[in-house]
Amino acid sequence: MLSALLLAVGAVAFVYGPTLTAMLTGTARFAGTQTPKRYSATVLALAEQGIYADSTEFEEAKARAKEAAKQADTLHDVYPALEDAVKAAGGKHSRLIEPGNPNLGWTMEEKSEAAVSVEGRVAVATVPGVDRHDDVQGYADTLATGLASARDTGACGAVVDLRGNDGGDMGPMVAGLSSLLPDGTALEYVSRTNTTQVTVEGNSVTGGGTPITTSGGKCDAPVAVLVDGDTASSGEATMLSFRGLERSQSFGSPTAGYASANMVYDFPDGSLLMLTIAKDKARTGEEFAEDPVQPDVETDVPFEQAKQWLATEHGCN
Repeated sequence: MLSALLLAVGAVAFVYGPTLTAMLTGTARFAGTQTPKRYSATVLALAEQGIYADSTEFEEAKARAKEAAKQADTLHDVYPALEDAVKAAGGKHSRLIEPGNPNLGWTMEEKSEAAVSVEGRVAVATVPGVDRHDDVQGYADTLATGLASARDTGACGAVVDLRGNDGGDMGPMVAGLSSLLPDGTALEYVSRTNTTQVTVEGNSVTGGGTPITTSGGKCDAPVAVLVDGDTASSGEATMLSFRGLERSQSFGSPTAGYASANMVYDFPDGSLLMLTIAKDKARTGEEFAEDPVQPDVETDVPFEQAKQWLATEHGCN
């Protein structure tokens, strides 16, 4: 009896173990060989969480991927069919990234550094994309301490510059800007089955990317948010964290149109599955996924317009 039970448990772990470990830890772990068939089965099982996984397109792409896996000799033989299935399940924000591909963002340009400067009585926070493997605590602390210092030296307004922010880890972005946000729900993620919240409490953020706590308290200041066509993914989510606040306006051009939440799963061969599992929902009730987010004020000179708004509407010259 015990032997039969152990064999049954072992069989379940062999078949479902990679999927379960991926969902629990973010890394798929295989008991035994990562064959093309087992790899494909794991990717497709995880893809069932995608926002379009109930579509006919996904069912058809999944069937093609399973057939490709039957004929495959190596993992490279199944990547193209699996990529198609992942796109069908999660949309354009989803990707199956083959080993050795360094481009996890939306541009190949060198990223700027997080920083806060002061122009007159306006604090200017530069908020670039940040990878989950970067120093996310240092990134958040740089923004938080910079904003606190600007507040303490007389700044009465803030500009949050998200231009060129191609996404990554939302946690340090929102935590670094938490002094400018009210406590409570900053953003919601709406999946096919439930809704979860990104929550700000003091200088802490949970529910969106890495949970991060910074310091510095709150800044009671109007906020102008700058965006452009390269503002994507978590950059768009950070923009939406300010959307609907009484003393906040966004300026610039429509964003890239990746305003949705991804899960990232690592595989032993070095590949990554980025799967879109939820749409972004702003405090205004608006939901976003694959369409560009329109700024409140569309302009080719967003910084100048933002400074004018802060000066005329809020007295921050």
